[in-house]
Amino acid sequence: METRQQLLAKHREGWSLDQGFYLNPEIFDFEKEVIWKKSWLFAGFTCEIPNPGDYITYSVIDQPVVIIRGDEGEIYAHHNTCRHRGSVICTEESGNEPNLVCPYHNWVFAKNGALKNARQMEDGFDKESNGLHPVNLKIIEGFMFISLSDTPPRFETEMANLEPYLKPFRFNEAKVAFRDRYELDANWKLVVENFRECYHCGPAHPEYCDAVVGANMLEEREEYWQQKHNEWKEKGLAVGIVDSTVENGNYIIRYPFRPGVDTYSIDGRKVAPLMGDHKDYDNGVVGLLNYPNIFMDCVSDYTWTMRITPIDTLHTVVDLIWLVDGKAEEGIDYEIDRLTEFWVITGGQDWQLCENNQKGIRSAKYASGKLAPSEADVQNFHNWYIHRMK
Repeated sequence: METRQQLLAKHREGWSLDQGFYLNPEIFDFEKEVIWKKSWLFAGFTCEIPNPGDYITYSVIDQPVVIIRGDEGEIYAHHNTCRHRGSVICTEESGNEPNLVCPYHNWVFAKNGALKNARQMEDGFDKESNGLHPVNLKIIEGFMFISLSDTPPRFETEMANLEPYLKPFRFNEAKVAFRDRYELDANWKLVVENFRECYHCGPAHPEYCDAVVGANMLEEREEYWQQKHNEWKEKGLAVGIVDSTVENGNYIIRYPFRPGVDTYSIDGRKVAPLMGDHKDYDNGVVGLLNYPNIFMDCVSDYTWTMRITPIDTLHTVVDLIWLVDGKAEEGIDYEIDRLTEFWVITGGQDWQLCENNQKGIRSAKYASGKLAPSEADVQNFHNWYIHRMK
């Protein structure tokens, strides 16, 4: 297979990536070091761990992490590996524990990572220097981001523009209504690329095109979009586009539904109570991403979030979370089937597209192809990616 340097030399801006970027294990190993270990990665929401002792775990590129709520409401992130002989400490995806206890030899760590008890160790054993290794953790509006790097990029620079879009949803007070997980036979970059363009929406997503003006790439939308932006400004909502650059991997936009559509549902009607501070359902969609691993669509009554985790060159896990307002009650204010139906259908279409793409890229006849003008955001991702791979 071609080396990284050869692939970079061949890459042409405005064209799809060469085959080796998707298939070469050495490329994937390099990505782990320069992208997945150095970026800020979305790990979860603070509302997933509302009580002292609540924790979630997240393993990315073979690095297990545990995030736990402290007794005073503080949140800690640790490498989920015992300082004794390295066993994973928290073996479940979530739970509640008064302390973090290694299942192997019962070393006991406090929520803040300090070693409290090392069973049957000799007198004078230095517990203070054997606490859990911390993981860099930053929180913005209820979103928890981690970095596995000892010198992560400046978080405030990357995230400063997102806050006004996120604040009205009050994610720190939200509630997880539903989770789902898919294991895709596709390289992680194909998943990112798929969610960075709507060139495929007309052929593949009839339900999505029924909801969003211009998604089929056939309609004039600028006048209607500007009208809605003006209305949203008068309501005090953040509008416009925050675009990602080679240095900054986040993108955010507010865009409108078709007239008469309230939310992402099959019939366009609302499926849950308003989230956070929203006063009505005419707030459009806040679409957000942060390279390399979070994509989400926030509507007035719920939020759909996708977390991307690469397994190897050919396999990717996508974890999906549906959030609703913290006061909403299942069976009274929302029904799971109706809440999730739109994205179960639309997401299922996307998963098939990604897997079909991976199968085709494995062909001996695959060659880099010219991107369409409407795939400019795919090029945007490629620029961000290539910048890190050099």
